[in-house]
Amino acid sequence: MDGFELQLQPEWDGDNPPLTDTQFADWTKTPKFTVAEILTILQKQKLPILSVHASRDIGSYLCSSRERDYEKGKRLIHEALFLADNLGAKVCVFHLWDTWKTKFDIYKLKKDLLNIGAQFAEVKASVENIPTHLEEDTPLSLVKQFDHVTLDTKWASLYNELNMFESIISKVVNVHLRGTLRKGRWVLTSPHFGFYEALNLIRDRWQYSGLLTVEPEGKRDSSFFNSFVKAMQSLRT
Repeated sequence: MDGFELQLQPEWDGDNPPLTDTQFADWTKTPKFTVAEILTILQKQKLPILSVHASRDIGSYLCSSRERDYEKGKRLIHEALFLADNLGAKVCVFHLWDTWKTKFDIYKLKKDLLNIGAQFAEVKASVENIPTHLEEDTPLSLVKQFDHVTLDTKWASLYNELNMFESIISKVVNVHLRGTLRKGRWVLTSPHFGFYEALNLIRDRWQYSGLLTVEPEGKRDSSFFNSFVKAMQSLRT
């Protein structure tokens, strides 16, 4: 491993419970951290943070009809970029829209991201191809409107859009490789492509040389770490 992607969890937010994926953890019991506290902890640990993943709730805040939610969404964008900049990470990943909304202004979201991102010239504000219920649009048609893109293979599989990302591969600055560990190898459950098939396509055929971020899925027990190390080594072969 060369480094890590820091995921900013909404469960750490002391203001209110998460808006999305509320089954992940009991908010009343999870520890709470400010941006300053997170920065201090990581600077002391001296971990190589290559990218920062902003709170998954940002899109829900930005697409809310309540002004205070909208303003919080913009604040969370700023905080994530601030952390990335101070940790030396060159990429910051965003879930920029509410995946369940059937109507929202993608151009307004883009303007907000660009305006805030302009304060952090060394960090690429990257939009992930998360699902959408926006009429007549798909994740690809939305993310291609942005300068920097994070390609998540799970969502690309869900919409059968992986091959179409070749047309915007120059915009891709981070690839999220989703997989479950099986006998020291990564497995992606997809009717369209396998984990290593996707990796070889992106890295070898498309000549992509940016960040590759593995997002493990499935059960993790005492044997997970050894299998994880072996599986990570398989990415270099």
